Amino acid sequence: MIGSGERMYIISTFDHSNYLELAITAIQMKGVARENILGVSIDKRGEDKMLFDTLHSSDGLSLLDLPLILATLFCLFGSIYGFLLTWGPVLWGIIGLMVGFSLGLIIKLITTKKYDNRQKKSKATEVVLIIECQATQVEMIKDLLWKHNALGVRKLSLN
Repeated sequence: MIGSGERMYIISTFDHSNYLELAITAIQMKGVARENILGVSIDKRGEDKMLFDTLHSSDGLSLLDLPLILATLFCLFGSIYGFLLTWGPVLWGIIGLMVGFSLGLIIKLITTKKYDNRQKKSKATEVVLIIECQATQVEMIKDLLWKHNALGVRKLSLN
C-alpha cells in the first residue's frame, strides 16, 4: 500500500502552448512547490525528408502511386488511339507511358513539397513535464494535466 508520505513522480508531455503554462500554474495553486516541477523542451529533428522510402524508414507518403497510375492510364490510351495514328499502338503506348509517369511524378513532387512545408510550420516543440508530489496528490494532478490538454500522463513510483 502506498503511504501518504511517499514521494511520487508524474511525467507528462505537452505541445509547447499556453495550456502548458496554465497547467503549471494550476498545479502550483494546488500546493505543489515550484522546485518540484521540471519542464524540459524536446528538440525536433531538423533533417529534410528523403524522397524515396527505404526498407527501414518510411514517412507514410508514397511518391510513386500517382505516377504509376497515370503511366498505366496514358499507356492504355496511347495504345488505343495508336491504331488511328501513324506510329502505331506500340510506340504511342510507350510515349503515353513516359508522359503519364513524368506528369504524375511532377504532380506528386509538387504536392509532397506543399505537404512537407505545411507539416514543418505546424510542428511545435514538445515539452516533458516532471512533477514530484505526495502520493495523495497524484490523482488530482493527473486530472489537472488531462484538463489542460496533456498529450500523455504517467505515474512513476520509485519503489
